[in-house]
Amino acid sequence: MAAKDLLGEDNEWFPLTPVNFFQISADCPYLAPGKGKPFPNITSQEALQMLLPDTSQICAEESFAQVSLGWNEEGLEAFIRIKRAAYPDVSQGDSVELFIDTRDVKTSGFNTRFCHHFFFLTEAIEGHSAGEITKFRTEDVHALCDPNELKVKSLTQSTSRILNIFIPSHCLYGYDPEQFDRLGFSYRINRAGGFPQHFSVSSEDFSIEQQPSLWGSLKLKRRK
Repeated sequence: MAAKDLLGEDNEWFPLTPVNFFQISADCPYLAPGKGKPFPNITSQEALQMLLPDTSQICAEESFAQVSLGWNEEGLEAFIRIKRAAYPDVSQGDSVELFIDTRDVKTSGFNTRFCHHFFFLTEAIEGHSAGEITKFRTEDVHALCDPNELKVKSLTQSTSRILNIFIPSHCLYGYDPEQFDRLGFSYRINRAGGFPQHFSVSSEDFSIEQQPSLWGSLKLKRRK
């Protein structure tokens, strides 16, 4: 759709969202290696300490999922409550997509070699439960991680499932918490028959898988 400007010329509409005015950021707490496990209740004290803020309101979305995330030298661990799954079009079923930039670059309008797009399913479909589907420009192309290296466990509850996800450090190109204490981060949580939930910006307005400058920032908090 186009609109007339003051000179009478046609101009295309563009989305104006909170991400145009401020950068979303949050803390990512340190998680002792080997301590992470699917917790039986998402409201447990451990989960609450790792819970990411819910940005669904600023994305004009319904909130239907909770996401907790922690880090250590061995990688990143996430705990997410979702339901069903689909493959290969992961956006058509209940699934989680994580977008991670190990250098949190906000000046690039495209994926650099430090960017990652992972997917995780609540149940295996044709043998697939997780993988990396990052798209790079030619000069930034490198091998995607082995999907067998991505760890995902599913805990069934009465009305939902909790995914326990672990992304080892060797699957995160450029991951170096000693030198870079921030991550660019966003997520898209899909559900069958409904609209997705996002962190930082909605894919209804932007192609978030190709625009890391719009992802939020996570500060890697050190152990106390």
